Amino acid sequence: MTPKMAIPQDSDLYAAIAAKVAGVDARRIRQVLDSYGVALASPLPARRELRVRRLYCEGEKTGTTDNDGPFTVDMSLGDGPWVLASKVNSAGKSTLLWALSWALRGESVDEFRRPETAGWLTYVRADLHVGGVPVSVRLEFLRPGQPSATLLTADTVDQLLALDGRDVDGAGVRAVATAAPPDVKGLIERLMLDRLGLRPISVWAAEPGAPKDEAGQRDSAEQFHSWASFYYAIALNAGHDKVLLGPTAFGQLPAKLLQIFLDVPYVPELTHLMSAQKREDQEDRRVKRRAEEDAEARRTQIQPLREALAAAKSRLADLQSRQPDLTGLLTAADAAARKMAERQAIHLDLQQRFGAARRIRLQDERAARRARQSAAARLLLGALDPEACPRCDHEIDEPRRAAEESDHRCAVCSNPLPAHEEDPNAQAMLLQRHAEQEAASRRAEAAAKKAADEAAERFGESRDRHEQLQAKLAAIRSDTAQQDLVAAQRECYQLEGALAIAAGGGDAVPAVVGSYLATQEPRQDSALDVESDILASAIAVLQETVRNHSRALFADLNNKIVLVARSLGVTNLTSVDLDTAGRVNARKSGVKCAFKDFSPGERLRMRIATIIGMITVGHDHGIMSHPGLLLIDAPTAEEVVPGDARVVLQALHEMANRVAGVQIVLTSTEDVLWDIFPPDRIITGPDARQLF
Repeated sequence: MTPKMAIPQDSDLYAAIAAKVAGVDARRIRQVLDSYGVALASPLPARRELRVRRLYCEGEKTGTTDNDGPFTVDMSLGDGPWVLASKVNSAGKSTLLWALSWALRGESVDEFRRPETAGWLTYVRADLHVGGVPVSVRLEFLRPGQPSATLLTADTVDQLLALDGRDVDGAGVRAVATAAPPDVKGLIERLMLDRLGLRPISVWAAEPGAPKDEAGQRDSAEQFHSWASFYYAIALNAGHDKVLLGPTAFGQLPAKLLQIFLDVPYVPELTHLMSAQKREDQEDRRVKRRAEEDAEARRTQIQPLREALAAAKSRLADLQSRQPDLTGLLTAADAAARKMAERQAIHLDLQQRFGAARRIRLQDERAARRARQSAAARLLLGALDPEACPRCDHEIDEPRRAAEESDHRCAVCSNPLPAHEEDPNAQAMLLQRHAEQEAASRRAEAAAKKAADEAAERFGESRDRHEQLQAKLAAIRSDTAQQDLVAAQRECYQLEGALAIAAGGGDAVPAVVGSYLATQEPRQDSALDVESDILASAIAVLQETVRNHSRALFADLNNKIVLVARSLGVTNLTSVDLDTAGRVNARKSGVKCAFKDFSPGERLRMRIATIIGMITVGHDHGIMSHPGLLLIDAPTAEEVVPGDARVVLQALHEMANRVAGVQIVLTSTEDVLWDIFPPDRIITGPDARQLF
């Protein structure tokens, strides 16, 4: 066994990255990697475990020759080898694996699906150990292929096993999640990823029909692989499949699965950073390609634009030469506007003076009228001349004052005024003064009104003159010639802008367009260059770490694969040399033999050998990197050499018993299985025929 390699600490990795980027310390590197969602922390050994303890199914068979009707299957499983057996085909073995895979994967597994049985299942229950946690997955098929799901857990798996059939209530048992049919896959995926300590990985595959650039690179699409892809390490690819592990060989996915299930340190972090770099590099190439395409498009656009601009300028010059001279009209309109503003100010001032004169006249008129009031009223009220009652503040209106003058009744209390005699001469002189003052104020008001009316007339004349000139300007500007001139100017501006953009800017373009183009120049950001350098350096450091650990673990795995594959009957296998591209690099009798050139039966046995090898290598290095569960449908179905079936089944039985932490569930109709597997490890039906 290769000596176990020390896993680099995060501080060592940050220091190694910093050594590759000048002027950058470990703190800056942490910040950049954090921005990509990556924190380099020394990983702990994986302890993945997935065991099936019970499978319970209900349904109804239809369309059979002589076996229609409802059925119930209830089987208990433990570690080691198990075989779903029958002496005839179409007995339900693959259907039970299909039911189990529904609970383990959350979706149909086509390798185990039989079209005629797909609608039989109505209820599936799988009691599991997932990462040390007891879980019962309950699937209820209301329609074929569309189950709803309920997850139960308990303090111990025995509490789950104690439940009958569809029961969900029991000591220590509790429901933890449910899902409608569209969400079942996501629920099971989340359960398995969380409990088994797995993270989705991404690979890049070239887009169909994408052309190559000068460097021979093509645009690629990112593909994410999660639990459905990891499941190929449990339910192996079919014998006819030419991929070692997983649904595709693109993006070196088989090698990534090997590294994950060998617990190679920092593989998820490396995969994440490489995807980020791939994404950014591809976007940079696309930006560059778009710029080159834009430049080519500009080159083809420039000459037609120049010709169109020259024609537009010529048309504009012709229209300008035929335009009337508006200088005199504009000058007259401006003078009229100033004159109108002056006369408007004078008119407003005289209007205010007229208003003031009117108010004075009204005051004098009121004073004269009050002077003519009775002497008795003046004696009573004196100089006070109240405007309101001194008790209630009620206004003393004109009818009350008139009554006081004519009827000699007090305007305040309405009582008769006492008789008083006044000096007639003095009273006459007072009335004369008020009359003269009232007459003077009337003359002043009349003069102010005349001046205001004359100012209003002059202001109206100025306003009419201004409106006439503005109407002439509007008429000139609204005619067809003016509209053509404006349109020609607009066309010139548009063509100048389009030419500037097509030519990439320049001194000859208008200032506004040129300044706009200047703001569109790509910004050179040195910080982005530093981040790119840090990303590239981090990838280089992690690649070296992953490569070194992969080589060490692959060396042990290669030896295990050869030993196990030979015991499974892969004849003449000399060596295997797995690489980080996912290639097997096998030799048979010393001659190179591509994995696709193995027979279908040999390819299946090579996959079994790979999984068993990963489990044993993981145990040798103190880890449980593979979940330890292996589902194999008819491992000898492809065999044609007599005796190979016994070799394969015997080897699987012995390995499952010998290798700790392994549970193998396989199906078979081979006669020799009854000699190899003890009765308590064989799950079959009555007379070893129909399982249900």
